[in-house]
Amino acid sequence: MKKPDYSALLNYLLGSLLLLPTISQALEPIAENGISLETCELVVPGTPLSTMAECGWLQVAENPAEPEGKTINIRLARVPAKGRTSAADALIFFAGGPGQAATETWPIVAGALRKLNEDHDILLIDQRGTGQSNPLRCPQLSLKEMLAFDWDDLAQSTHDCLESLDGDPRYYTTTIAMQDFDRVRAALGYESVDLFGVSYGTRAAQVYLRLFPNRVRTMVLDSVVPQTLALGTDHAKNLDHTIFRVLEACDEDADCHEAFPGTAAKLSELIKKLDENPVEVSVAHPTTGKPQELTFDRETMASSLRFLTYSSDTQAMLPLLIYEAATKNYFERLASQMMIAATGLQQSIAQGMELSVVCSEDFPFFPDNSDNSQYLMGDLMLKSSRIQCAIWPTDPVPANFHDPVRSDIPVLLLSGELDPVTPPRYAEQLLSWFSNATHLVAPGQGHSVTGRGCLGRLVSEFIIAASMEDIDSSCIEQLQPTPYFLSLTGPKP
Repeated sequence: MKKPDYSALLNYLLGSLLLLPTISQALEPIAENGISLETCELVVPGTPLSTMAECGWLQVAENPAEPEGKTINIRLARVPAKGRTSAADALIFFAGGPGQAATETWPIVAGALRKLNEDHDILLIDQRGTGQSNPLRCPQLSLKEMLAFDWDDLAQSTHDCLESLDGDPRYYTTTIAMQDFDRVRAALGYESVDLFGVSYGTRAAQVYLRLFPNRVRTMVLDSVVPQTLALGTDHAKNLDHTIFRVLEACDEDADCHEAFPGTAAKLSELIKKLDENPVEVSVAHPTTGKPQELTFDRETMASSLRFLTYSSDTQAMLPLLIYEAATKNYFERLASQMMIAATGLQQSIAQGMELSVVCSEDFPFFPDNSDNSQYLMGDLMLKSSRIQCAIWPTDPVPANFHDPVRSDIPVLLLSGELDPVTPPRYAEQLLSWFSNATHLVAPGQGHSVTGRGCLGRLVSEFIIAASMEDIDSSCIEQLQPTPYFLSLTGPKP
């Protein structure tokens, strides 16, 4: 079966860990406007990362047009301000994916925004279909099934997923979910909110702003998805652009070039070789340690490299891994990296919710005559979407869904210079839609950059001040790509 596209999570799996705030005392249960909040621990699946919060539930109609019909429970959490006073506006965090849950990903970025949390409550809402909000999770596949590109089985596994769900996928789209978010805001008594979205979460934040413009004080978008974009149409092109920039920079680095000369050309040769003769490899399962047999072909190669491009830390490994595959036919370490990421994805993405978003909001706007055969990924996205979205139930999105969202509120846009999914040019488009926007590009960085260098502090200061006017952002110039790995032990000492 073809592995579904779980792009936005990869930076979280492959990036560096952040410092976590500490909670000095337990939080007492509290009830607000009918929502009972109790002390809880928010945990990132498959990791030791966690933070304390207050958790509760809000009941909503699954189909907004039938308020007396089936209801679902929306999971919410609040991380109260740590200081003695709390600002009137709370920060709403929009997770990526689509398919991630805010309560399961916040601990990863919490350390970067600890300054903001001193006087701002953090509001986390598991978007319907994710986390504990009636999750639309497909039956868990074996790792071998996830990594195998069996197009014949993809339709059947999609049918199996659909039949297993306790929910109607038509009602798990971004527009409907943002109405849930505003109900939570109102129930907890916040008159205004600040928005912080990462990757797909930047789309969700823009939709919320369009629906409830008078409720939004500021907005931060990290790794921006333009509202006009059918997400996925540029994935193949963007991936190649990033990979070859990284490899060309290796040729310009004396140590990297000496260790791995001409890696960009070798990658092109390697792709042709795998097209003609796929390689059988055996790698250890990342959790059981048992040998796992895997056919390494062009599609597997594309997935492996894609996993490694999300973070500057793993981009630094690309020349080493590509060179040893091209010159020694050694693919095991590339395959191992992919398997580690794939294992984490199974735990963190609600695949049914992802399909509800992709098949309703993106796939109908894919070009009919797309041809990405010149790129490493080829037409993987289009081919898999055609199969799955022909099965997945959808309703049309609002007619203006892909129209630009325009506003004069303070907006901060963040991009990684080497982001393989949402490159800086995406954020540049929004500068013409938001009259009070600033765009910061993190040099040498990949996808999701708030946790890098001083960017978390800048985000916090921007939200507190509701302006970038008096904030010195020159510290981002100190950011650099992670030095290239010259061996498995890391960069040159």
